[in-house]
Amino acid sequence: MKYLLLLHLIALVLCSCREYQTEAIQKFIPGMYIRFSQHEYGTEYDTLMLSLQNKTTGEYKIVRKWKYERVLDGVAISPEYKRVTTSRIFDPVHGLLQESETAVLFSFDFNKGLLFSGSTRYKKIK
Repeated sequence: MKYLLLLHLIALVLCSCREYQTEAIQKFIPGMYIRFSQHEYGTEYDTLMLSLQNKTTGEYKIVRKWKYERVLDGVAISPEYKRVTTSRIFDPVHGLLQESETAVLFSFDFNKGLLFSGSTRYKKIK
């Protein structure tokens, strides 16, 4: 009987820790994230803006603004721009944002202020 009570207590503590981490991730998610890369073919600027769209369903709106300054034979070409608006649902079990159409995931390291889309890393600036 003592072991059963101890197991219930441990399960309660673990569940409350997971809930705390889920809340911390959800508070961290809204904001602006940036990524910059430069290589021999050009320069890329990538910005993600995440905002809570529906608290009940855990839906987040994502606006991605992208600028690519291509270099061809050492000469800069006029930049390309792209703006895409999507939404993703928060998965509280895994602490991820998942796009329903493509199943692309966003994961977070809120201690370091990072968002990951696969191996692509974005830094939170606000």
